[in-house]
Amino acid sequence: MSLTQTITWIERNGVGVGIALILATGFGLGFSTDATSNIPQPYNRISSIIGWIYFACWSVSFWPQVFLNWRRQSVVGLSLDFLVYNVLGFACYAIFNIAFFWSEQVQEEYKKFHHGLPNAVQVNDVFFALHAVSVSILTFYQTTIYRRAEGQKISPTCYWSVCIGIGASAVFLALTILTDNEYFTVLNFLYLLSYIKLFVSLVKYIPQVYLNYTRKLTIGWTIWNVLLDFSGGWLSMGQIIMTSYVTNDWSAITGDVVKFGLGFTSVFFDIIFIVQHYILYHENNLSSSENESSPLLNKI
Repeated sequence: MSLTQTITWIERNGVGVGIALILATGFGLGFSTDATSNIPQPYNRISSIIGWIYFACWSVSFWPQVFLNWRRQSVVGLSLDFLVYNVLGFACYAIFNIAFFWSEQVQEEYKKFHHGLPNAVQVNDVFFALHAVSVSILTFYQTTIYRRAEGQKISPTCYWSVCIGIGASAVFLALTILTDNEYFTVLNFLYLLSYIKLFVSLVKYIPQVYLNYTRKLTIGWTIWNVLLDFSGGWLSMGQIIMTSYVTNDWSAITGDVVKFGLGFTSVFFDIIFIVQHYILYHENNLSSSENESSPLLNKI
């Protein structure tokens, strides 16, 4: 199969393949992996399946943008600020989940402050975070090799926000290592990272929303990313609410605010993107010449 045929096949069958992959991942891993022991049956198995499905939705959601950039050989219409925020946010989120899932010290410290209850981080959270930061870096790399619009660059606001976030984390970690203070602990350092991730989630979509607004187009920003993110956000919130309800322990939300906040925030902005794509700028997308351009196919 030639490259042209491969691209055409992906465009025609990508949706079906993606849905099949998500369902296979959700039910396959949901039944084959150990269900969470602190959730009563059968809710532990349901929670496991939901967790793997939203993991698959969110994980797959990164790849349509990568494919679109590659196919167009262009990142015009994609906010660079969004990508930079994504790298910082998911890096913090990955460190947070890895520590909570694998570090016995962190797990014991968490139990000490939450009446002996275990934290809500599961293995799918860890794999999602690692995958997310890897693909975010790949997507940002694409902006260095593909065509950009004139003036398309990282804004000073984004640059300094990221610098402040990294600097604050570095200082807090140094104080945690060098001092013996009840405030500067590993657990509090991880919570700082989670709050940086939550802050990033609150602001990272704004540059893309504004870019779509100024262009009156959503071309260059794939709607499949939005729809998959929207689905994953609802499932993520549903899983953690169900877990809290059946265990009568709402610390799953208060103790892991970044996970719940991430789901709520992504759903809110996804609704904005859906309105922009299907209602506000739908006619502009259809009539724009950018919609028909495919430098990769032309090159082939």
